[in-house]
Formats: sequence, C-alpha cells, structure tokens
Amino acid sequence: MRQLPKEYSIGETKYVFDKKRLKHLYNKYINYSDQEFQDDAIDILHFACYVSWLKEIDANELLADDGLIHELVHLLKQNTRNYVNIETLREKFDKILVI
Repeated sequence: MRQLPKEYSIGETKYVFDKKRLKHLYNKYINYSDQEFQDDAIDILHFACYVSWLKEIDANELLADDGLIHELVHLLKQNTRNYVNIETLREKFDKILVI
C-alpha cells in the first residue's frame, strides 16, 4: 500500500488521506445487501478506484473482462446489470479492497 501523509498533493490539487474513513466505507459496503450494493454502485466504484490506486492493484485484476472495476461499471448500465454475478463480484470486492 502506498504510504501517504495525511495531506498530499498531485499537481496543484491537495488531497486528504484518511485511513479510518476508508475502513469505515469498506465495512459499510461489505455489509450492504445486494440491492444496496447495486444502488450505491457509483460511490462503490469511486471507492474501488481510489483504494486500488492506493494498494497498487494489478490492472488485470481490475480492468479485464472479469475485473473488479469492469464488473462494477456493468452494474451502472441497465442493459448489462443482469449479466453480473453479484455474489462473485462482492467476493472480489471483499478480498481485493480490504483495508
């Protein structure tokens, strides 16, 4: 995992790193029902992108056809949502993004 100070900059933009907040969000998301998980897919996708960057997760685990980020994007589209195996997706989420 990247070692970040509490406040850091990328270019001209300043950000705050809050590990407690990330743990809180992770625990919130893993305790969602499947319907809540689908309904909050945009926030979960944002969380997944940030944590994947922090943990330096390999792009294949995220972007391949069965990758975590790729599958989360499918949840956002009405015409592809039904093709997502929510149980498998949530298992990947729980394993890959644990803080």
